[in-house]
Amino acid sequence: MKNFMLFLVLIIGFFSCQEDQKPLINNSITEQEETSLLYMREEEKLAHDVYMHAYSKYGILAFQNIAESENQHVNAILNLMEIHQIQDPLIGSETPGKFTLPEIQTLYQDVIAKVNLSLEDALLAGMLIEDLDIYDLENALMDIDNASIQRIYHSLQCGSMNHLRAFENLVSSSNISYTPVYISQSDYEDIINSTQLSCNN
Repeated sequence: MKNFMLFLVLIIGFFSCQEDQKPLINNSITEQEETSLLYMREEEKLAHDVYMHAYSKYGILAFQNIAESENQHVNAILNLMEIHQIQDPLIGSETPGKFTLPEIQTLYQDVIAKVNLSLEDALLAGMLIEDLDIYDLENALMDIDNASIQRIYHSLQCGSMNHLRAFENLVSSSNISYTPVYISQSDYEDIINSTQLSCNN
C-alpha cells in the first residue's frame, strides 16, 4: 500500500512539473518593431507640437482638436513601449519641438517654417504631416507581426485619415489645393472622398 501511494505521489509530481513547463505566450517584439515604435513615438509628437504651434498662431480650433487627438496617439505608443519595457527616448518630455531623431528634428523645423508663412500654408503643412503619417504607418505594418502593435497602428492610421479629411475641408474652403507627396494620388482621393471613421485607440 505504501509503495502504491508513493507511486501516485511520483506520478502527480511528474504531471505537475510538465504543466509548469508549458511555454508562456510569446509577447516579445522584434528589434525592427521596437525601432518602429521609437520612430512613431516621435513622429506623433511632431504632429502634436506642430498643430499646437499653429493653433497658438492662428487660433483655428481644428488645430487644437487634432493636436489633442495626436496626444492620444502619443499615449497609445507610450503604453505599448511601457508594456514591452522600451525606454522612452524623450523620457516623457513635453517640450515642444524637441526630438532625438535627427530626421524628425529636421522635419519639425521645415514644417514649422511653413506654418509660420500663413494660415493657408499651415493647413497645407497639416496635410503633409498626415500624408506622411499614413504612408509611414502603412509601410511599418508590412514588417510587423505583433498583434498589439498592428491594432494600434491601424487605429493611428484611421485617425490620420480623419485628420487629412478635416484639413482637406478647410483647404478647399480657402480655394487652395493639396497634392499628396507620400501616398498616391488615388489613395489620397479615396481617403478624402470617404466618410469620417470612428477609430478605437
